[in-house]
Amino acid sequence: MDEPLGKPLSGAEKEKLKEKLAFLKREYSKTLARLQNPSGSCSVDVGAVWWERAGSKEPCIITACEDVVSLWKPLDTWQWEKVYTWHFTEVPVLQIVPVPDVHNLVCVALGSLEIREIRALMCPCDGEHGKQALLKSGDIKAVLGLTKGRLVSSSGTVCDQQVGVMSFAEDGGSKEEQLLMPPEETVLTFAEVQGMQEALLGTTIVNSIVIWNLKTGQLLKKMHIDDSYQASTCHRAYSEMGLLFVVLSHPHAKMNESFGSPVFQLMVINPKTTFNMGVLLYCLPPGQAGRFLEGDVKDHVAAAVLTSGTIAFWDLLLGHCTALLPPVSDQNWSFVKWSGTDSHLLAGRKDGDIFIYRYS
Repeated sequence: MDEPLGKPLSGAEKEKLKEKLAFLKREYSKTLARLQNPSGSCSVDVGAVWWERAGSKEPCIITACEDVVSLWKPLDTWQWEKVYTWHFTEVPVLQIVPVPDVHNLVCVALGSLEIREIRALMCPCDGEHGKQALLKSGDIKAVLGLTKGRLVSSSGTVCDQQVGVMSFAEDGGSKEEQLLMPPEETVLTFAEVQGMQEALLGTTIVNSIVIWNLKTGQLLKKMHIDDSYQASTCHRAYSEMGLLFVVLSHPHAKMNESFGSPVFQLMVINPKTTFNMGVLLYCLPPGQAGRFLEGDVKDHVAAAVLTSGTIAFWDLLLGHCTALLPPVSDQNWSFVKWSGTDSHLLAGRKDGDIFIYRYS
């Protein structure tokens, strides 16, 4: 693969960037809301979903600890009220899996080190007790909620790998599962391709990118990418002018002498020829330490929690880090998610509290 495009910042550019980061740091210190964790257990994930109450849909927040998942509804003046809690006593919660275009339902992945179960959580509007439904169990490698009320997952070993897409009705009812043609490599992450209908992208354990047609289930392409970044995670994929642009994170990437510590990378792929190359490396600004721990991408903005406990932001079009959100009250950040219902940022601390920020 060719060297990523771009060049190190000049001295003047570094000073201008430092001034901008200082300004944005002050702006991010204004917390819109804080959801306190009363359970005492460590928070593991957060997400945003649409929930219908009293005949109207409203954006709600889902928080997850290892043994509890809670639904929060908005009140006036950025106050939030917990309206329901689901308890898990046997298998701990690993992650929240929102399903776009479906209300009154959210999925969760359960397990210890790896996913063992995927469950759907429902809470009827008439005040009845919430419900849980087991959707899938076994050796599950990856899961993602897709548009049009769908859920894709990969499970099993290479020899018996199963990649399936389950559909939900708008009210949360599940339909039958469609199987996709499995690649001969273990799938680790999924991403929908924006700008290309019915296209699904996956990354594999041996650094390949695969593309499916969701309508037919056919495996269209399998392309190997650079081995210099092992265990890459795909966060977003875009299609433009017949090319694929893919945003990857590199948890195990080494320091680059010219560009610093790479956190995200933008790659361009020609799906017809499988030729691929790096376009941009998104690195930390001068003086900042840490590697990628956990992150999320929405539209043209990427956010990542670093091993230093700070959250960093990148404008994917500009190519540079645009803001830093340091730990609050000496409590390191553990995870960060973009809200799927608005432009807010949801950030979780090690003590279990969730903070909501506005991004603009």
